[in-house]
Amino acid sequence: MKLTHQQRQAVEHGDGNLQLIACAGSGKTEVVARRVVHLLDPAGEHKLEPANIVAFTFTDKAAGELKERVVTRCREAYGEVTGLAEMFVGTIHAFCLELLKSEVPQYLKFEVLNEVQQSLFVDRHSLKSGLTTSKDLRGQPLRRYVDTFHYLSALSILREADTDDEALAGCSIVDGLEKYRQLINDTPQGTRALCHR
Repeated sequence: MKLTHQQRQAVEHGDGNLQLIACAGSGKTEVVARRVVHLLDPAGEHKLEPANIVAFTFTDKAAGELKERVVTRCREAYGEVTGLAEMFVGTIHAFCLELLKSEVPQYLKFEVLNEVQQSLFVDRHSLKSGLTTSKDLRGQPLRRYVDTFHYLSALSILREADTDDEALAGCSIVDGLEKYRQLINDTPQGTRALCHR
């Protein structure tokens, strides 16, 4: 693939963080792979070790594709590169969980769930997760399978946004968030989960 001027700039970017934002099919994976190869260049200015490189992607699928592309491009450029397995390529969720596991033993029991796994987890524990004890805007109880996606979206917003506690007073989803957190903490080892979103 021939790189555009902007893509070449990204590959050869100097010191500091680099964030690529572009539409699907625009060549982001190739640019990031070549950026990593550029950073690993033994004759280059950076000469980084693979263990000192972290590349985040949005999905596990994209991470797998990027890892494969990095290995291929490295082999094409330098032959066999020692230590590529020590480089982290994956989602920020997976990276943060690995960091937590290395620092806080209690998190050794946790795994990151993708959206499907998280939906199944909440549906399987619909009462304890707060799903079926929460209500929609009409006051109707939420239902397994039917309302799970909306419930998880609401939990995600509550966890990540600045919220107005007064405005949310009496909101059943707020209580559901506490039940969901309790369920995660109470789930036996081996089946614990961290939310993916």
